[in-house]
Amino acid sequence: MANKKIIPAISVIIPMYNVEKYIGECLDSIFAQTFDDYEIIVVDDCSTDKGCEVVENYIPKFNGRLQLIKSEKNSGGAGVPRNIGIRFSRGKYIFLMDSDDTMTPTALEELYNVAEKFQADVVHSGKFFKSPGETAMTDKKFLTAVSIWREIPVTQPEPLFKNLPELVEKFTSYKIWAAPWSFLFRRDLIVTNNLTFPKIGIGDDVIFVFETLICAKNIINVPNYYYVFRERLNSNTRQKLDAEKSIHRHGASVMKGVTLLSNFMDKYEFFQKQPEYKFAVLEFFASDHLQRVIPVYFQNSTAALDKFIRKELEQVEDKTALTAFLFSRMNVLNANLIQQNQIIQQQQKKIQELQAQLNQK
Repeated sequence: MANKKIIPAISVIIPMYNVEKYIGECLDSIFAQTFDDYEIIVVDDCSTDKGCEVVENYIPKFNGRLQLIKSEKNSGGAGVPRNIGIRFSRGKYIFLMDSDDTMTPTALEELYNVAEKFQADVVHSGKFFKSPGETAMTDKKFLTAVSIWREIPVTQPEPLFKNLPELVEKFTSYKIWAAPWSFLFRRDLIVTNNLTFPKIGIGDDVIFVFETLICAKNIINVPNYYYVFRERLNSNTRQKLDAEKSIHRHGASVMKGVTLLSNFMDKYEFFQKQPEYKFAVLEFFASDHLQRVIPVYFQNSTAALDKFIRKELEQVEDKTALTAFLFSRMNVLNANLIQQNQIIQQQQKKIQELQAQLNQK
């Protein structure tokens, strides 16, 4: 009887939608790992291309370590497929990878060794490689190293933060990268605390990461570069929408996300006794989303924008605090935009005046 290992060390979970062009490179980078104690779970979100055929062709190559799960209904995002992958996973640790990205050959080995050495619930890295254009090669000679840290980066593994105030400060100032692929998670942490990606549209990854960090007891920050991010102009998060659709997409996500985060933090005595930290998280989440609506401000009248925003707020049952909060944020953003636009116009006017003087000479 074959001695089949039941529990792999790492479950690599990959949500997939219409990435026929890229999923092969993603799987190749996993196959090239120096660490082979893993399983791969690809969850297809009803792709309309031949991505599933590509994955099926790779199944024999991984000798039982790769499985493809097909969703019955398209969810419109990566969150639901990730939840499905977590539910079917068996690994001690979980790594959430995007289907159009790759990783360096020693990535899983480095992450696993740190997690085991420090008995970490979560391993985090604020560094990654960015591939040139849409290629996702793993040769470091052709990659751009990116670090999100604006302070002195760590040179060896160490705790990500010392206490909850420091966590909130780092999280709300982008010193903790909320991209799921920046982390290796202990599976028991996610399952025991019933942590999932909420179905809110955009921002589900921010909520999942924040809640996971709050629940974790031992979080280790590492200086490693192990992930290769492919920046695609036609990806789901970069779709260009008109004003009404853009406000609906981000506005709905903000309203749902603020409610979920608020309810989650209300369970903790720290946030109950120090609500300023709770509001800092909510402010961060809302502002991060609403600033993505900025481009439509220059394309629409104030009356049109007001109409679209009010339409969104009609969907909210309890409009009191949330309405005031959202309108406050939109007004601040609008004021900042008007000020920036005035400065640009003044600079352009000065340039025109100088050009006119030069022409006269």
